[in-house]
Amino acid sequence: MLTLRHFAHEHDDLPAFHAGYLVLTIVVAAILNLGAFAMLIVAHIGLDMVKYRDVHHLSWGRTIEGSLRESLIDVFLLTMALTFSVYLHHTIGLIAMSGVVRADLSLARLFGVFLPKFEILHRFLEMLMHIGEHMRTLHARLGKTLAAGERLTLFLLVATLIMLLSAPVILGIPTSVFAQTVSHEMIPWNL
Repeated sequence: MLTLRHFAHEHDDLPAFHAGYLVLTIVVAAILNLGAFAMLIVAHIGLDMVKYRDVHHLSWGRTIEGSLRESLIDVFLLTMALTFSVYLHHTIGLIAMSGVVRADLSLARLFGVFLPKFEILHRFLEMLMHIGEHMRTLHARLGKTLAAGERLTLFLLVATLIMLLSAPVILGIPTSVFAQTVSHEMIPWNL
């Protein structure tokens, strides 16, 4: 029990812990689909609702504002990854699969799907590892106008949603095929 307590206090200073954490995060981000990450975001928003409402006794308006502001980047990353997944899924059949094209698609999948999943998981795990500090700290801009970075993230989120919702028209696929692709990506147990 003493060694476990010592590890809990000293784990931030151990390079092996950080390496193991990074490797596990990469493996989990590669294995799970986007629905699992949507569940993490919902859990994070739920925890923030408890933080703002029950711990800090803020109004419902401030609670919703704080919870959404803290999850804005995660929601954008999830939407971006879903959009990339839909477009990459349906463009693969439309183009010749030369080696160069496969490499380009692999890079697009890395930057458009894997990295957002990794970042969502990393942010969630960081919050869990510092849960006490997270619960004590309010969003720095709570009650203030949106900062430039938040406005940019919100703009990119809306643009990504528009691209996602117009995918059937842009890709020339039936809405049912689009819905099937989205549901495959968003149902957590579809590994």
